[in-house]
Amino acid sequence: MWINPLFEADTRRALAELVSAESLATVVAEDPLRAAHLPLLLEEEPDGSLVLLGHVPRADPVADAVAAGDRVLCIVHGPRAYVSPDWYEDVGLPTYNYAVAHLRGQAEPMEPADTRAHLVDLIRVHEERKEPAAGAWEPDEAAHDRIDRLLPAVLGFRIRVDEAQAKEKLGQNRSEEDRHVTAAQLDRSERQEHHDVAALMREREEPAAER
Repeated sequence: MWINPLFEADTRRALAELVSAESLATVVAEDPLRAAHLPLLLEEEPDGSLVLLGHVPRADPVADAVAAGDRVLCIVHGPRAYVSPDWYEDVGLPTYNYAVAHLRGQAEPMEPADTRAHLVDLIRVHEERKEPAAGAWEPDEAAHDRIDRLLPAVLGFRIRVDEAQAKEKLGQNRSEEDRHVTAAQLDRSERQEHHDVAALMREREEPAAER
């Protein structure tokens, strides 16, 4: 991913925020080129290295790349919003403000027991994050039985990240006034995603000492 230096983000901070908020990622394999949209969890090893954990239906062509231990690309999209030049004080053109992260690494298939543990952990994590928070659902005996029956059709995997990039295009090439006006306009939107972009813009405006 090409990144204009103006839009380069603190990679570890952006990854932690993006993967926790938007864990549905696009996983891309090549030869032949193919992609799948999968929920991923991000973990940090004791040595500081990053590992993505996920699962894919064995019927999905991406599962072949995972089973073979191929190198894959994972794209995690954050919030995005169209920005109209009508909002600017100065001359401008239409654009998008957004956040995105790219992670690359070699896939490692999991054993069935590890895959099952991952699926249960994935449920727990998403139930704790869900909105509105109304108590976490926990798998009962019937749900665990269904997991066991579906497990042979699922391939769990780890991706040991060896390359990571994060990009936050939030109007850094515009004036401070244009950024403030843009955030205010996005706050008027009915879409939560636009509010999320505005909040991210304001957060990045804060001096480092205040974060």
